[in-house]
Amino acid sequence: MLRKIIALTLAVAMLPSLTACNDNKTVNIVPITPASTPPTEVATLSASTYTSIRSADPTADTLFSVADALAGSAKCDVKIMRMAYNTVGGAGEATNSSGVIMLPQGTTANCSGARPALLYAHGTTSDIRYDLSKFLTEATNPASAEAMILLALYASRGYTVIAPNYAGYADSKLDYHPYLDEKQQTTEMIHALEHVREHSTTIGAQLSADLFVSGLSQGGYVAMATHKALQAKGTTVRASAPISGPYTVLDFVDTIMAGYVNGGATVFAPMYLTALEKAHDIYTQPTEVYSATFAAQAEDALPRTGGHEAAVIAGILPATAIFSGVPPELTPPLQPFQQTGFGIPHLLADSFRTAYLTDLQTNRQTPSNKIRSLVKEADLRDWTPTTPVMLCGSENDPVVYFTNTEGMASYWSGRPNTFTLNLDSTPTTAPLNAFAPIAQEWQTALGNGGISGGAIHGQTGVYCGLAAYGFFQSQRTQ
Repeated sequence: MLRKIIALTLAVAMLPSLTACNDNKTVNIVPITPASTPPTEVATLSASTYTSIRSADPTADTLFSVADALAGSAKCDVKIMRMAYNTVGGAGEATNSSGVIMLPQGTTANCSGARPALLYAHGTTSDIRYDLSKFLTEATNPASAEAMILLALYASRGYTVIAPNYAGYADSKLDYHPYLDEKQQTTEMIHALEHVREHSTTIGAQLSADLFVSGLSQGGYVAMATHKALQAKGTTVRASAPISGPYTVLDFVDTIMAGYVNGGATVFAPMYLTALEKAHDIYTQPTEVYSATFAAQAEDALPRTGGHEAAVIAGILPATAIFSGVPPELTPPLQPFQQTGFGIPHLLADSFRTAYLTDLQTNRQTPSNKIRSLVKEADLRDWTPTTPVMLCGSENDPVVYFTNTEGMASYWSGRPNTFTLNLDSTPTTAPLNAFAPIAQEWQTALGNGGISGGAIHGQTGVYCGLAAYGFFQSQRTQ
């Protein structure tokens, strides 16, 4: 049955940026003035509305069927609320953001009383309209598919879901998004959590002591970084499940800059470079990092209405070429999708790439190049979780290479409370054997062409999400 869910398309992807750091790096949580306005109700879902949703959307029906098979068919009513809260931008500037809260309702034990909370970080999107609170009122909103997963896997099963849209999206005043900015994104995640706690009595959100954190792609990185930040703050995270994120970012970006261009590079690169520029002033003129063709507009290219596709149509960004020239001959050889990262017109300036690669060849793990140094500072191999973490992804992922997950697992090697679920390798020993059916269904879909190419990355959010639900259930204390 699981393989039927491959029809669900997620509007998420991942970056080519960030990485390693020193052991004494800390995350500072910026204080802000809490928003005085409590979250507002959008809708309340009941048995009849679930039926309507499933009748109108075959992919949602499949998703709920799979979740029912995993967790049982009994579902909670769910109150959908939109939150709006104050936070900060990448330079510490005051701004606002928004998101969704999904509150389980009902009289059964799984739907009433103190509920476990899932703090969720969404995947990369280049469309500024992304708003997780609008999945019912605006079916075409680019956040609808990911919001439906949160409803089917968590909220309808008794978890209070707290999921920010991120600063720079929806009605945020910030005119850019602090993409993969560890300090800003973890600060915002915590601001969202604090906002819900501040208004919990008003909105009827009774939260138990069980706090879980998860996210996909960009959100996988943000989820892991948020677990780290909450741990440093003294807040207990019961467990986390980062999915397909760029955790070991220095190695990841070094690999891309060497020529192994990942899928979606012309989305991720301008968003990340803009975030670095806003927070760290990485250049005097955009031509220092962008080719002359795109330097005038790349910094402000994304997010925008219509996302990357609209930017390409407008001539603001290239479709796939991030570097100039023809694909190099490397060992191992480039795959076809990586070869499309080269051509004319291309996004990044040759001089920028040359300076980066020179630093890579000369300094390796101790960068002196400013941008490469900032990439290293963002790496998450500088902490050890004190509560359980499940890493999950696919070794065939063309967007966020699985080496990120392997590198993090290697850094945590021997830690009893961390483990990795590779969907492409059927687990046979504890604790992974509990997830064997999910991995086997994934491999069946992969083998018969049901999941392929760029869809692999987004679909890890579905399959790993199913695994994460089971993992969190096993870790609950209430």
